[in-house]
Amino acid sequence: MSDDAFEKEGSQTAADSRDDSHPTAVKYDAGVDVAVLLMEAHEGDSEQELSKSTASKIRTKLDWRLLPLLFLLYTVNAMDKSTLGSAAALGILTDAKLSSDELNNLGSAFYIGYLIAEYPQVYAMQRLPVAKWIAFNIFLWAVFIGLQAACTNYGGLFALRFLLGMSEACITSGLMLVTSMFYTRVEIGERIGWSFQCNGFAMIIIGFIAYGMGQVPPSHRPAPWQWLMIIMTIASVIVAALFWWGFPDNPTTARFLTEQEKVDAVRRVKGNQAGIETKVWKRSQFMEAMRDYKTWIFFFMIAFADLQNGISVQYSLIIGGFGFSTVQTTILNVPSGFTQIIGVTCACLMLRFFPNSRSIIALIWWIPSIVGAICLLSIPLENKNGLLVAYYIFQLGGAPSFVMMLSWVTVLVSGHTKKLATNAVFLVGYALGQILCTQFWKSQYRPRDTVPWAIILASEFVTISLIILLRVLLIRENKRRDALQTEKAEDEFGYVEQVEDGQVVRRKVEKRLLDLTDWENTSFRYPL
Repeated sequence: MSDDAFEKEGSQTAADSRDDSHPTAVKYDAGVDVAVLLMEAHEGDSEQELSKSTASKIRTKLDWRLLPLLFLLYTVNAMDKSTLGSAAALGILTDAKLSSDELNNLGSAFYIGYLIAEYPQVYAMQRLPVAKWIAFNIFLWAVFIGLQAACTNYGGLFALRFLLGMSEACITSGLMLVTSMFYTRVEIGERIGWSFQCNGFAMIIIGFIAYGMGQVPPSHRPAPWQWLMIIMTIASVIVAALFWWGFPDNPTTARFLTEQEKVDAVRRVKGNQAGIETKVWKRSQFMEAMRDYKTWIFFFMIAFADLQNGISVQYSLIIGGFGFSTVQTTILNVPSGFTQIIGVTCACLMLRFFPNSRSIIALIWWIPSIVGAICLLSIPLENKNGLLVAYYIFQLGGAPSFVMMLSWVTVLVSGHTKKLATNAVFLVGYALGQILCTQFWKSQYRPRDTVPWAIILASEFVTISLIILLRVLLIRENKRRDALQTEKAEDEFGYVEQVEDGQVVRRKVEKRLLDLTDWENTSFRYPL
C-alpha cells in the first residue's frame, strides 16, 4: 500500500491541507464497500484512467459468463409465472373445479406472497451471498411448481401459489442488484432489457409446449396441465444448480476473473458513483429511503403500470373471447412474445444512442399500449382478426416501458441499504399492481371487457404523469448540485478509519466505496 493511502491520525497530509478541511471519513466497522480492501492493495490503479480496450475486454468477459445464466434464469422464471395461464387452457379449471374468479385469485396469491416476502428477501441478499441465495430460492420455486402438479383443489393451489411468490420475490431485485455491481449505467439498462426480453421468449416457448400438451387427451393421466408443471420443475432444478455453481456474488469473488481483472471490473463502474456491495444493514439509509420522494413516486408509478399485467393470467380467456378455440388460444399467444422482444430490443437500442433518456423512452413505449387498448374497446366484436391484431399492438408496449423504469430505479440511488430498500418498495408496488390487476377481469364484463380495458387506459395515463413529474424534479435537483459544485469543488476521495495496534489508521479510497447515499454524495448526478 502506498504512503498516500495510509496515515496515522493526527499526521499532516495533502488531504488535510486542501481548502476542504473536512474530508469524508467512514469507520470500517460501520460498513464500507466489499471492494475497499481489493482497491487498497491496488491503490495506484485507482488514480489512473482505465483504457477503453481494457474496459471492453472486461465487459465482454462478464457478458459471456453472466448473461447466459441471467437469460436462462429469466426465461424459466417467466415460464413458471405463465404456467397458470397455460394450465387454464389445458384443463386445470375442470380438474381442480376452479371458477374464473378463483383463477384470478390464484394469480393474486402469487403476488401476495411476493409482496410479503420482498423486504425479507432484499434484507437476506444484503447479509448473505447474493448468487447463492438466489439459487436457493430457484430450487424452492421448483419444489412449489412440482407440488402443484399433485394438487387438484383450490385451497392447496392457493397455498402453493403463495409460497411460489415468496420464493420468486428475490429474482427481479436480485437482477437489479447484480447488474449494478458489474455494469455501467447504460449497460445496466441494456442488460436488464435483454434479460426481460426472455419474457418474450418464454411466452413463445410456453405457447408451443402448451400447444403440444393440448394434443394429449384431457382424460390422460398425468393430465396435460400436470405434465406442464412437471416439465417446469425439471427446468427450474437445472437452473438452480447452474446458478449456484456459475454465478459470482460480486466482482471481487468472481472465480473467472484474475486479481487484476477484478480491480479493473471495479474501476470500470466508477461512473455509477454507487460502489459495489456492503454487507452491513444501515438503519439510517433505510430511513432515508423511506423519506425520499423518489421512492414513493416509483412505488405508485409501477403499481399503476402493472394494472395491465392481468393479461398474463387472462390471455387464454381474452383470446378465446375473440372467437378462437381453447387449443388455438395457446398458439395465438406466441406472437405476443415476439412483440415484446421487438419492443424491448428497440427500447434498449434507443437507450444506447440516447443514454440519459430512460424517462423519455418509457413515455414513448406507452403509446402502443394506449393505441391497442383503444382499438380493443372500439373494434366490432365480429372482427376477431382485427381484435387479435389490436391485442398484439397492446403487447408491443408496456414491457419496454417497464424495463426503462426498472433500469431507472436501479441507477437512481446510491448507498447499498438505501438501494435495496428503494428496490424493495418499488417491487412491493409491482406486487400490489399484480395483485389488483387480475381482480377486475370479471365474467360479467365479457366479451367486450370494457371495464378492464378502461381501467388499464386510466392507469397508463397516471403512470405517464408520474414519469414526467419525476423527470422534472430530478432535472431541478441536478441543476442545484451543479451550482453547488461550481461554488466548491468536490473531492473524489475519502477515508476509511480502522483501529490497528491501538491507533486509528486512515486509508484513502474513492468516495464511491464509502457506501454514501445519493443525498450524502453531492457528486452524484441523477440519470434521467
